[in-house]
Amino acid sequence: MDDLAQVDVLPLEGDVPQLQDTHQRPRGVSIEDIEEDDINNTPWGNERYVETFPRPAGIPIHPYKEKTKFEVLRESKTRAGQDRWAPFAGQDEWELAMWLSKNVGQKSVDEFLKLPITRDRLDLSFRTNYTFLQKVDALPTGPEWECEIITVVGDRIGEDGQKMREDLELWYRNPIDCVKELIGNPAFKDYISYTPERVFTSHNGEDRILDEMWTGDWWWDTQCKLPDGATIAPLILASDKTQLSQFQGDKKAWPVYLTLGNISKEVRRRPSAHATVLLGYLPVSKLDCNTDATRSLAGYRLFHQCLTKILAPLVQAGRDGVEILCADGFIRLIYIILAAYIADYPEQCLIACCMENRCPRCMVDPKSRGSSLQSPSRDPSSILNLLDAHHRGVDPREFDEHGIRAIYQPFWENLPYCNIFNCLMPDLLHQLHKGVFKDHLVKWCATLVGNAEIDARFKAMTGSPGLHHFKKGISTISQWTGTEHKEMQKVFLGVLAGSVPNARVLTVARALLDFIYYAQLQMHTTKTLNALQSCLQIFHENKDIFIELGIREHFDFPKLHSLLHYVASILALGTNDGYNSESPERLHIDFAKKAYRASNKKDYHEQMVLWLQCREAMWQQENYLGWLNEEIATADANDSESDASDDEDAEDDEVEVAPTTTAATVVAPLPHYRLAKTPPLQRISVYSLGTDFGAVNFLPALSIFLQQNHPTCAIVPNVSDRFNLYKSMTITLPPNPYLCQQARTNRVRAIPAIAPHGRNLEGSTAVFDTVLAIEDGAEYKSRHGLSGLRVAQVRAIFDLPQQFISAYPCQPLIYVEWFTPLGIPDAQTGMHLISRSTCFHRRNSAIITIDRIVRVCHLMGKCSGTIIGKGWTTSNVLEKAEQFYFNHYLHVDTFVHTKIR
Repeated sequence: MDDLAQVDVLPLEGDVPQLQDTHQRPRGVSIEDIEEDDINNTPWGNERYVETFPRPAGIPIHPYKEKTKFEVLRESKTRAGQDRWAPFAGQDEWELAMWLSKNVGQKSVDEFLKLPITRDRLDLSFRTNYTFLQKVDALPTGPEWECEIITVVGDRIGEDGQKMREDLELWYRNPIDCVKELIGNPAFKDYISYTPERVFTSHNGEDRILDEMWTGDWWWDTQCKLPDGATIAPLILASDKTQLSQFQGDKKAWPVYLTLGNISKEVRRRPSAHATVLLGYLPVSKLDCNTDATRSLAGYRLFHQCLTKILAPLVQAGRDGVEILCADGFIRLIYIILAAYIADYPEQCLIACCMENRCPRCMVDPKSRGSSLQSPSRDPSSILNLLDAHHRGVDPREFDEHGIRAIYQPFWENLPYCNIFNCLMPDLLHQLHKGVFKDHLVKWCATLVGNAEIDARFKAMTGSPGLHHFKKGISTISQWTGTEHKEMQKVFLGVLAGSVPNARVLTVARALLDFIYYAQLQMHTTKTLNALQSCLQIFHENKDIFIELGIREHFDFPKLHSLLHYVASILALGTNDGYNSESPERLHIDFAKKAYRASNKKDYHEQMVLWLQCREAMWQQENYLGWLNEEIATADANDSESDASDDEDAEDDEVEVAPTTTAATVVAPLPHYRLAKTPPLQRISVYSLGTDFGAVNFLPALSIFLQQNHPTCAIVPNVSDRFNLYKSMTITLPPNPYLCQQARTNRVRAIPAIAPHGRNLEGSTAVFDTVLAIEDGAEYKSRHGLSGLRVAQVRAIFDLPQQFISAYPCQPLIYVEWFTPLGIPDAQTGMHLISRSTCFHRRNSAIITIDRIVRVCHLMGKCSGTIIGKGWTTSNVLEKAEQFYFNHYLHVDTFVHTKIR
């Protein structure tokens, strides 16, 4: 399979745009000191050339700034003579209040505050939960809540001879107020964009970059429809019904969340950033006022009726715009437009007013969902016309052909510039991890190979730091989590290799796994989108092998068809990580489950709303204090620069003297590895290194290392020497532009076996991790990916004894055993096939400096037949297997370095 086979999903038309270089250097280098030019000339330098929107966009209405809500709050506190912690007495009391609100229920707060030690020693300004809540109520909070009674008239006849009715509560907030809250939050000032842009990897504009929503086509195209200077607030909605009660009862909530595409997706994804607000709770009811025949349709119509009520203010706001004070202090005319909706598949069909055997995005025939051919997209105006005709009794043929439900007033019918079908985003969790992979591919392959063999291979899978070990196999697991799905993907191709009866099965599995990994990238380029499309194409070209083997009869199921829309969604609205359904699942914890537990379980929605108002007030205060600290730090920095400038002006006539470099004036770069301050294994003998750590060639390797790196050293290592060893080290990985910019680390272990002793009746097996180490420094610096790297097994991490330090002062050293170089990938699996490297019939070993370790890697033993090797266990595969697959599915970061060249 060609890693980057061209499918031409991104044709560039017209003249090459004029691009602005916004190159940003990575935040650190990886292993060796790399010159700045070396970084700038490599694809990992993450160059970004921006084409700005050709017309005025995101322009403030006035050239002057207004005071943001935090500046107004600061002034009001100053006028009232209060400090920043008010209404709390000080920093300590504020931190205690924040801890209580996060971790302690109201009844327990009262008990805590009434304890003698709390009452007598802490001297708090609040003594009961009631006075504590009074303090919280004095803080600014979020948008106000409203409650409206929705009356549902059913078709069942009651005892009074009238149609039965049911009154339901709809709790919601004005979406415009929620937008004002988010886009006007000064804490987000540095993470907000007001204009669309097109980003490329070079000046010629041939390779597009897509990550944030503002780099996609939807924002650019929508901006073209608006007046000059207009600002778009792309609305992202998410809804998902969730269970509230545990063990008893059937209480459910249906939260609707709101966030903005203006805010960077890395901020939106973090629950602690509070960049997503709760818009409302949709009513959840069994609708007993309806008969069984009409109940489902009545529930669908109720959903749209409620969202129509909630989103009603957006009709005018999207058509005429709203003047809103933004986080940077400027007032802009903002058009609030629904751009994306995050929901699982049944809810997507509910939103699209279609049957669940249809695609909510396109008009594909249900019997053609297994095809790779694209179908025409659903068109809002056409669907509305069909609904109107059906409502009037015309009953057009296309109504049934397109699988439309009789929801005559969908909530999206009047929303300006909104194509609701294109708003429905890919769902990585339910469509890929749980859907196509776990519910389909794994089951197909288990049927072919047999559960016993699949389980045996999972049980004997080699370990790696952070890799989940399915020590009982997978066939007996009844409940799965999204994390477990991802862990299974990391080793699944290695499990299948050699066990399936036909090579095309491996081709299908490999193509699907590659698709899943490409789909998770947090930055896409033209090349990676071509690769994503190529993987899907290869899957469809080979998937019939499961029909030929009798596993499937067809592939006409919705989750497989949904993969056809991934490229279009990324092109329009940016990468999938900004719309992952795992985010609302996580938000349920704060906005639904914790809120419900804080209630008395009766009329709980009102109590949940009140509890959330208190939590939001504390979050607002937390954001305000964080903003205030940044303002103070900025002011101090400006004062320092001003003082320095004054000093320079006063000393213009003096002779310039070069400053003396001292340890106090030099900022040392952060190390890319971390170790324990003191080696935990002290004075380990050479004999023990050989027997317990497997470092059988330790003395010859150390002698060679000293000769090569310090040829004048006269000290020769001998068996009497003792060495201090570390059990593990932590590597800080270099930045990867295809992933988030948060620092990522790997842990490397070299731990000997521990014999059973005391209460530890089983002891523990030895752990010696495999890593990628630099073999050719020049090639590693000049290129990227796996160039210049070689797989090694770490046997010992140690310091040189005292007698060597004066002769050769150095950083910690590592004894490694080399594997053969990474060559051409295996044709069937696409993984590099390697084996132990030998020298004179002994394992090829060496001692290297610690900074030559780049990252952890994972090796999977290659079975010689369709049955796993006899006696293989997770702890001995590296010793028993003759060949190994280099597993680039261990992490998306490793996948990127292997695949993207």
